[in-house]
Amino acid sequence: MLDALCILLQVALGTTPSEKVELNTEEWFGLHKLATKQALLGIVFYAVERLGLQKSGQIPKELYLRWYYQAEGFKALNQQHYDLSKQMTELFTAQGRRTLILKGQANSRLYPDKFIRQTGDIDLWIEGGRESVIKLLSQMDLMKASRLSSHDVTLSKDAFGVDVEVHFDYMQDVRNPFAGKHLRNYLSQQMDSAVLVPEGFDVPSNKFALVMQLAHIRKHVIGLGVGFRQLTDYFILLKTASDEERAEVASLLDSFGLLRFAGALMWLLSEKLGLESRYLLCEPDARRGQVLLQEILADGNFGKRSRRKKGGVFLWWLRNRLRAFRLLRFDFGEMSWYLLRYWGMFLVFVPRRIAAYCRFKTKR
Repeated sequence: MLDALCILLQVALGTTPSEKVELNTEEWFGLHKLATKQALLGIVFYAVERLGLQKSGQIPKELYLRWYYQAEGFKALNQQHYDLSKQMTELFTAQGRRTLILKGQANSRLYPDKFIRQTGDIDLWIEGGRESVIKLLSQMDLMKASRLSSHDVTLSKDAFGVDVEVHFDYMQDVRNPFAGKHLRNYLSQQMDSAVLVPEGFDVPSNKFALVMQLAHIRKHVIGLGVGFRQLTDYFILLKTASDEERAEVASLLDSFGLLRFAGALMWLLSEKLGLESRYLLCEPDARRGQVLLQEILADGNFGKRSRRKKGGVFLWWLRNRLRAFRLLRFDFGEMSWYLLRYWGMFLVFVPRRIAAYCRFKTKR
């Protein structure tokens, strides 16, 4: 199924004009299941249409119809997200705040067809910092039933009808404080290079997107998990950027602590998606790339269908801890800081957990 998926992704992304895909009925349903896990249904269906596989009778009619309606749903949702991104940009601009649409719709508009990406939530950065942004959202009556974290606010669906993450910090993705400082400074320098796109909202520069999303993908690999959709996003970013932009980002990867991970990602993009060598940021790393591929296949899109979650909370926690130690060989520098921070916070909260448990037992 992986080979068939990669062939169809290459067709959709334009790295191969046409290719034979010969699957039996069971394999077609298996491919649909894999594309679902990786949040690639819209992109893969785009390739199915380009190759005319339904007309030739290669894909089961029942599956084709189901897939067709799913793809139409993604088109409608993309249009809704484009409209809302423009609406929110205008809304906060009227409040005197700069905004950026990060990832999702900023990436989606770069695909061969801007309606084929299976979109999730809307990521909106608002300038001003944590306290100022929270105060503004409260004044606009947008904080009701929201979820607050250290770097964003997830607004209630009642606010705009879809999931919206309002970011007041665009860089919380690097655990190494030294590399993180270099990365944050670089991204701050890029903030004045935002671009207003025809869809009616501002997006960051290509250099900002290449650096920030590379760090973001690694964060999710280490954490909940990541899928092929983030790979196709990065493929599109690399193809969109100029030679000068890619060269500048490539020269800074080591100072950002991202060189090893970039090597793994470049191997996957070239080996599985057919990205030409001139678009790569660094030399592909086959060993780390194969580890990354196995993690992607196991976890899927943001780990939503990960096998690690099966068997209860304790087993999930234990599997995550063992996995973190295994990933030390994948990226020793970043994983060392990750483990140091995790166990440090774990020890800090042990007394609080014990106290909370004692209070609970006393009340009973």
